[in-house]
Amino acid sequence: MERESKGLAIVIRSTKIRERDRLLTLFSPSMGIVNVVSYGARKSIRCVKAPLYTEGTFSLEKGRSGMTLKDIDVISTHDEISEDLDKMQAAMLFSDLILTGKSAEPELYALFASALDALEDENFEKVTVEFIIHFLSLEGLSADYITCPVCGRVYGDDDVLGFSSSEGVPVCPDCDTMGGTLLLPPNARAYLKRSLELSFSSSLSLVVSENQEHRIFRYLLRTLPFSFPGKLRSLEYGIWKI
Repeated sequence: MERESKGLAIVIRSTKIRERDRLLTLFSPSMGIVNVVSYGARKSIRCVKAPLYTEGTFSLEKGRSGMTLKDIDVISTHDEISEDLDKMQAAMLFSDLILTGKSAEPELYALFASALDALEDENFEKVTVEFIIHFLSLEGLSADYITCPVCGRVYGDDDVLGFSSSEGVPVCPDCDTMGGTLLLPPNARAYLKRSLELSFSSSLSLVVSENQEHRIFRYLLRTLPFSFPGKLRSLEYGIWKI
């Protein structure tokens, strides 16, 4: 990285270091995932403020001890997320997936930024569902909900799917390795299939009952540890019971 860098980014993690300083982890489509020190961030009113989930154009400077924050042109601070525990938990999960996946592709950045924006206005369960399935799709970890990835069988309209712990995706009943404990009914499968055909923003307009949305939300949280090859501390130690 150059001595001075500037680019679009989001504060994806913020950790207190020393009395007044913070270590910020930025997620940027141009700079990647980078750690930056924000000096005096906790108490000084003259320092550059960059709270968690702030999006903007960040100006960084490289010093002897690493990158430091010089300035920021703020696009959004996503303040409303911090006012709701469930929205905070959702944002933590999104961050966890990005950080654990270690990818900073522009498509992932666009998905993450759009999901934070959506959390301010939409139901957190709907946003979480759509983020998870679009994230897994971008990472090449998603099922297509059309054919069994193990045996190749084409699903019928009324088929209830099981789950393969080794493949990390829904499968036909014959290939189920979970003993029927993670079932995906036809209407939920149709919803997920349609979501993958749409962009993240467009998928938020899909209409589904509140109960159905909650069931799909719970299903994805329970299957995510099998689908994603990384430890998700936000689920293990978070407020959601899965």
